[in-house]
Amino acid sequence: MIKQTILLGEQARLSALYSYPNIPDSSETLRETILHWFCQTLERDGLKARGAVADLLLNSEEYLLQLSGPDELAGEFERYGKRLPALLQNGWEALTTTIPKLKQEGRWNPEQSAESWRFFLPLGLPMVNQRSLQFFHYPPIRLLDPMRDYLYDPVPVRWEELLEANGVASQQEARLYETVVDATPIAAGDDQGSKKSPEGDPHWGLIPIQYFHHYQRALVQLLLNSSSGHAGYTIPIVVYGAHPRETFQELYLEGRKLGVNQADIAEIIPGLKTPILGANHPYRFYAQAQISGDQSSVGSGTIVPENCPGVVKVMQDDLAAARWQVKMAEDPTQEPKGVISACEAFWRDQQQQAQVCALTQHQGSLLYPDPASLEFQCRLSIEESVHFCDSHQNNPCTEV
Repeated sequence: MIKQTILLGEQARLSALYSYPNIPDSSETLRETILHWFCQTLERDGLKARGAVADLLLNSEEYLLQLSGPDELAGEFERYGKRLPALLQNGWEALTTTIPKLKQEGRWNPEQSAESWRFFLPLGLPMVNQRSLQFFHYPPIRLLDPMRDYLYDPVPVRWEELLEANGVASQQEARLYETVVDATPIAAGDDQGSKKSPEGDPHWGLIPIQYFHHYQRALVQLLLNSSSGHAGYTIPIVVYGAHPRETFQELYLEGRKLGVNQADIAEIIPGLKTPILGANHPYRFYAQAQISGDQSSVGSGTIVPENCPGVVKVMQDDLAAARWQVKMAEDPTQEPKGVISACEAFWRDQQQQAQVCALTQHQGSLLYPDPASLEFQCRLSIEESVHFCDSHQNNPCTEV
């Protein structure tokens, strides 16, 4: 057995960094909150199943994270010892430097929305064994309160299913592809990223992604693993949504355009090549499937009939992006533009339309039974969707 002790810092600093209490008026202690998030990381890195255990100790005024487990985990524990303090330091700099500037300039929650903005780091995700990075805009506030889980949301759940459709064996394995780098560590309402408002920046909108370039660079470089068995390369990055793609262009691509299903190569860590792919935001599928003139929100459980043909195209694009993510994680030395072209051709092939149909029907049936609770499900299971497609010539738009 080995043990690793990681100094995290003092109570006031950690309370801010861990958004404590996650749920107002909760009786949970700071110790329990930190362990909640780090135990999710241990599980999603695959270390809990290999015998890793975490505890939090208080030494005088400072908290220490203590890891214990089999000797074979020494390398991963050592990486936690470097990465977790660095993640917290990156967050602290954003919290104490960038966010006060936003508040001073009136850019922090400028609409004073009903769901107050909150600082929120990407917690509970793989930190050492990730196979890819996912560069997003900002975290929906429900991931912090009430879900307390960065991956319990229709967006990551949908993407996990697309990864599994492309050969990833299980949800547990899919989560190794889901180390999220949100470009803005601000938990906010769903509409804040896309809403047009006179209170927001004319170009960037309400979420001030343009203020966090230092944070973005630091976090990407921190979590970007070298590719195992492929010297000179890192794991791939998928960049989701218009504002994140534009930001990524500025940071790493010298302005080269990163459109939907467009691939490139960046040198983020000196001397290493990183395959990059631009993608739709996964939520676009839900919005295109269910929002119309009569239906203004997602969660109805049904696809709007006139929207269906375009929804199928989005599904094919997203399946191709997930396939690229898997293929480039396996071998990042491949030519990324050629790989995405092959992935698009694969999912346009007639032989794959049964699966395209089933996934469109299944994911297009996203339902919020009680919108106030934020619990979600798909009204149609995969099995029910397969049956529908079998009886409708694999056309998801028949009798929608």
